[in-house]
Amino acid sequence: MADAKKDAAPEGAKPGEGEAPKKNKKPLMLGGGAVALVAVGYMLSLMAVPKPVKHAELEGPFVVGLSKSDIQVNLAGEGNKRYLVMRLQAEYFAYDEAYVAGRLGVAVGHGGGEHGGEAPVEDPIYTAQLKNSLLKLGSTKTRDQVTDPVAIDIFLNDVREVVDPILFPIYTGDSHSPHEGDKASGVKVGDSASESDFRGLLHEHDLEIDNARKKIRLDDGPWVEYEGRERDLVINDKSGKKVYVNLTELKPEFSGKVPIGVPGRVRAIYRESLLVQ
Repeated sequence: MADAKKDAAPEGAKPGEGEAPKKNKKPLMLGGGAVALVAVGYMLSLMAVPKPVKHAELEGPFVVGLSKSDIQVNLAGEGNKRYLVMRLQAEYFAYDEAYVAGRLGVAVGHGGGEHGGEAPVEDPIYTAQLKNSLLKLGSTKTRDQVTDPVAIDIFLNDVREVVDPILFPIYTGDSHSPHEGDKASGVKVGDSASESDFRGLLHEHDLEIDNARKKIRLDDGPWVEYEGRERDLVINDKSGKKVYVNLTELKPEFSGKVPIGVPGRVRAIYRESLLVQ
């Protein structure tokens, strides 16, 4: 009897009558852990995927007066005694509307003037270039070419072609002025930048700099060797368009790409006032 009791299963080891056998909880615990690991892995995979970089796009169209006062130019013919007094507006697209406002010295939104702040100061270089270019263009036009209903459209388009590179000169990288360099690389536009015929948009083109080989190129154009003392190095893209760059402040440790191009485009020129005298 004692042996029978010794060999008997411990009390409670067998399920009672009508009672379902108890299930092992280990598989459930392992299953739950696996699900958790899968969830964590999924979250990490989402974090590992880089967010798409928003490509800079031109905004607009915007309209702005090209000058704060009338511009007077002498016309061709009639002994140059006729002259044109005009005030013009430009319709344009730009990466930043405020950029043009800064060039022309006009307030945008609530930034100045009547709202208590100081009005922006017009860029004197822009003003001088604008007047010089319009004086040169006006000297090639007769009175009929600026008053005839058909010819006037040709004249206004000629003005657009003249004004576009003045209002939107070439920039490098994150510079805030055509006379400043890119902060990351130190690259600036060259002294002869106004003679460049390259007019690509700033965020669509790059200068590629290979510091180890001392070479630079524009987009997929030919490589050009440099020393680092060049103030007016001419570089061509694969189509032959040229741009001038200044490498005197190029950082010696920099290698990589620097955006280069214009920050906007003039689409049309409109007459605010046009008077021949």
